[in-house]
Amino acid sequence: MSATVSFPVPSPHGPRTATLSYARVGDGEPLLLLHGIGHHRQAWDPVIHLLAGERDVVSVDLPGFGASPALPDGLRHDLPTMNAALGALCETLEIDRPHVAGNSLGGLLALEMGREKLVRSVT
Repeated sequence: MSATVSFPVPSPHGPRTATLSYARVGDGEPLLLLHGIGHHRQAWDPVIHLLAGERDVVSVDLPGFGASPALPDGLRHDLPTMNAALGALCETLEIDRPHVAGNSLGGLLALEMGREKLVRSVT
C-alpha cells in the first residue's frame, strides 16, 4: 500500500509540518527501508515482498525524493532534522523502534537513528 503522511517536526522556529510518501506491506516486526541519495523507495522493490513474508516493511521516499516533497522552510537538511523527521514518521505510523536498513544516504540516516537508540537494529 502506498500512502502519504504529514507530521510535525521540531525546528528552532517552532514545529513545521513535513510530508513523506511511503509504502507498507507485510506483517511481523517493523523494518524501515531508507534509499540512497538521488533515488526513491522503489529501489527496494526487488526485495520488498521477500522481506514482507517476515516483517512489517515500510519503504520511505526521503524528503525531496520520489513522491515526497522537500522539507518545509525552517527545517534544515541535516542529520538531526532528518533523524527527527524519521522518528516522527515512525511515531505517526505507530512503529516502535523498527529494524532499519539503508543504502548510501539511507545507511547514514539508519546509523544515526541507531546512535540515537531509536531503532532495534541497523543494517
